Amino acid sequence: MAGVVLAAGGSRRMGVPKPLLDAGGATFVARLTASLARAGCRPVVVVGPSETGKLADEVERGRGELVVNPGGKGGQIGSLCAALDHLGALADPPVAVAFTPVDNPFVAPETISALLEAWRLSHAAIALPRYGDRRGHPVVADMGLKAEFQGGGLPRGARTVVRRDPGRVLELRVDDPGVADDLDTPGRYRARLPGTSPPTAAPGGLANRATQPVRPRETPA
Repeated sequence: MAGVVLAAGGSRRMGVPKPLLDAGGATFVARLTASLARAGCRPVVVVGPSETGKLADEVERGRGELVVNPGGKGGQIGSLCAALDHLGALADPPVAVAFTPVDNPFVAPETISALLEAWRLSHAAIALPRYGDRRGHPVVADMGLKAEFQGGGLPRGARTVVRRDPGRVLELRVDDPGVADDLDTPGRYRARLPGTSPPTAAPGGLANRATQPVRPRETPA
């Protein structure tokens, strides 16, 4: 199973690039990459807007694989499609992907492991976590759904595919608020990290910003 972190967006709601924000001693993207790897995902792909820059450097330091979706074209679903193309072209492609936006860096590796195991045992096409009354991330999807994610006509991005057939979706209830963090605004960031200053990029500078117009929030679940 592969891990995918969607990090090519412009971070306009946050005001600074989210992938390089501090998440308790590690950047958002470094923390998520490490958590997916610890849970058993191989490889872990990070989709960024450019092959160079601070985000690319951070991905290399974290031993992730950078896949470029230039300027974040097409939003999150565009980035997911870029990752699926990359993974599908591997000599030994994964059977499934666990994908997540970069907005929820505090999801625990143990939660991801439990989700992957639930997917394996259930033979469901899709598995996702639920915390309280909220669905969360990562979403685990069988690679057999690749054509659906890439087929176009998805008014709500990946969520359209996830919600297309409830019968093929497994929900795993978890005691992990990190799956539903959605840290995409300064207020949410400060609420999750009380006492922090207004969001600024972590040491190393800013990631490349995307140039696309602001889009409605896309969440896979």
